Amino acid sequence: MKVLIVEDNTLLRENTIFLLGKMNFSVEWASNGKQALEKLVSYSYDVIVLDINMPTMDWKEFLSGLKSSQNMTPVIALTSNSMLSDKLEVFDLGADDYLTKPFEIEELAMRLRAISKRGNVLQDEQKQHKDVCINFSTSKVYYNSQEVYFPHKQYLIIEYLMKNLGYPKNKLSIMEYVWGEQEENLELNSTTLESHIYSIRSKLWKDFIRTQKGVWYIID
Repeated sequence: MKVLIVEDNTLLRENTIFLLGKMNFSVEWASNGKQALEKLVSYSYDVIVLDINMPTMDWKEFLSGLKSSQNMTPVIALTSNSMLSDKLEVFDLGADDYLTKPFEIEELAMRLRAISKRGNVLQDEQKQHKDVCINFSTSKVYYNSQEVYFPHKQYLIIEYLMKNLGYPKNKLSIMEYVWGEQEENLELNSTTLESHIYSIRSKLWKDFIRTQKGVWYIID
């Protein structure tokens, strides 16, 4: 499980990273909300552990930025306040769980595993890659939080490559997924596929879909 810890207290952060590492968690960190949002543009995580007392960017601003970017990564908020009103505010602003400081590392690990299982359901419905988010349930694509319209065939190309994010797919497998034809008929659509990919790139960015060895395409 890959975890992003957003915590400005160096000692607490390093101890938490060390102990979670011994429990086989893969942990990365940011010292404030701004750094965390920058990491989330390029990397994905199973869970975010967020200290609500941070410099540089207020935790409310961080959660707002997370929501506006269509990032659905589950968040566990760390708070030193046990007041019910503060806990309710944490949930209202989009956090999925909270843990009051000081906490036992075993409890944090338990909550991480539990929330990750819930988060996987959401990740099955949509996927994030840099500034692009695709919602498989609604068949919609968002770029910089703005919906971008794609004709059905182009959407299916994006859907297939996003479902296989990081893995190259050859032209035949893509065309079979998009056009649903037998292999002997797929070659007729090769030029059409290239035209669709050109159009997708023009609406997003040039290297959103990369070509490998002329016959493979990948989003990575």
